[in-house]
Amino acid sequence: MIDGFALHEIICDDKGSPIDYRFLDVNPAFEKLTTLKKESVVGKTVLTIMPGTEPHWIERYGHVALTGEAVFFENYSQELKRYFQVSAFRPAKNQFACIFVDITERKKMEARIQEAQKMESIGNLAGGIAHDFNNILFPIVGMSELLLED
Repeated sequence: MIDGFALHEIICDDKGSPIDYRFLDVNPAFEKLTTLKKESVVGKTVLTIMPGTEPHWIERYGHVALTGEAVFFENYSQELKRYFQVSAFRPAKNQFACIFVDITERKKMEARIQEAQKMESIGNLAGGIAHDFNNILFPIVGMSELLLED
């Protein structure tokens, strides 16, 4: 499998709200995408391994593990400094599995394209203004030449 895969178990507080999750298994693509080794993550919680993990990741995965509703989304991981496209589903009660793809390069290209489109728009606006200004100046220059001839 070329996509990253990880199997997790959700950890909830006394009220049943997700507060963390434990790694149960990961594949070699996971190791390659995250630079985290299987031996160092399996059996440990995400907040132990990556203490800066944003709460929205835990909440979203907790929803999958507790309700069984699969999700598909793109998000940025501050901890790993990468963009990921994630598919998460529930293989068993209180567990969730993630298949994820690193889309950081695609996001960078999209940002460059947006910047190029902005520059093109500014160029079109400047060209339009120059054209309108030329339309105003042309009669003035023409009349000035006629007056000079007189």
